[in-house]
Amino acid sequence: SAPGGSGWVAAALCVVIALTAAANSLLIALICTQPALRNTSNFFLVSLFTSDLMVGLVVMPPAMLNALYGRWVLARGLCLLWTAFDVMCCSASILNLCLISLDRYLLILSPLRYKLRMTPPRALALVLGAWSLAALASFLPLLLGWHELGHARPPVPGQCRLLASLPFVLVASGLTFFLPSGAICFTYCRILLAARKQAVQVASLTTGMASQASETLQVPRTPRPGVESADSRRLATKHSRKALKASLTLGILLGMFFVTWLPFFVANIVQAVCDCISPGLFDVLTWLGYCNSTMNPIIYPLFMRDFKRALGRFLPCPRCPRERQASLASPSLRTSHSGPRPGLSLQQVLPLPLPPDSDSDSDAGSGGSSGLQLTAQLLLPGEATRDALLPTR
Repeated sequence: SAPGGSGWVAAALCVVIALTAAANSLLIALICTQPALRNTSNFFLVSLFTSDLMVGLVVMPPAMLNALYGRWVLARGLCLLWTAFDVMCCSASILNLCLISLDRYLLILSPLRYKLRMTPPRALALVLGAWSLAALASFLPLLLGWHELGHARPPVPGQCRLLASLPFVLVASGLTFFLPSGAICFTYCRILLAARKQAVQVASLTTGMASQASETLQVPRTPRPGVESADSRRLATKHSRKALKASLTLGILLGMFFVTWLPFFVANIVQAVCDCISPGLFDVLTWLGYCNSTMNPIIYPLFMRDFKRALGRFLPCPRCPRERQASLASPSLRTSHSGPRPGLSLQQVLPLPLPPDSDSDSDAGSGGSSGLQLTAQLLLPGEATRDALLPTR
């Protein structure tokens, strides 16, 4: 039987396991059933959610029994197999996060050439490469006994813990965590810099468009420098808020990744050097890393409106009828917005308003440029690359 006082621990771990399995299963089903979410970028998300689902179904339950009973209670032959799946699934999850950051980086770097560079066959090859690397770093060394080379400590009877040598830990940690972490930091920092640069470009472009429209229409009006200055400040503030939102998004993603996984890999190296990490502390740090698979299906779609809309259609909710009515009315509204007509005053045309939730700077009717887009969809996969601009009333 489990040791006394472990009821709350067992309940908490069961909640984590159930949440991990349910959240990842829901998002996989959402991407597979909603046509709006079937794109190349979401292919990486399916791979991520699959690896996280395997962590919840294959890795976490035996780890919970191991933590509660303090020993391996399953068949002895399953210990090595479970350890290999543990290393493979967690490594695949980290490598999939790296692929997602690479996908976003390519979209920011050259959005017009993105579809030519990131084709479905190339995306499939990247995903297969990530899973192959994770499998090679787990099954092959463990089955061949490479993790025991130069390791003098005998395994503890009744325990199922990976006692690896320092060279194996350094190589495996470098391939499955430190190198992908460096790539994630590099790509997300470049994305953040590009987002801030686009914020400045979009603000200056929109202000220039307003001035050009004022000169082209030649509609007499009383100069209102105070209003124009306020409009410019409003546009600059709006795009600054978008850049700030992008910064916060990246901060949350990077923060959750390193908070959950960095302590485990540091402790893993320390354990291989001095064997001075207690089993209880090591279990806590291991479960902290597992929780990254719980947070991924919650954090990533949290900033993606396409997932929120698809989830509203996938699950019954009271807001769905209103959303369907709005989607049915939007085409007529868009076709009715054909630009300024004669008889309209310049005050009705300017300033050029930008809706707070629009993913594009302006539509064809307002003469905007679709090449400059500062939105959270460039930071996360799955977002549509454009949204129609509804006219303001």
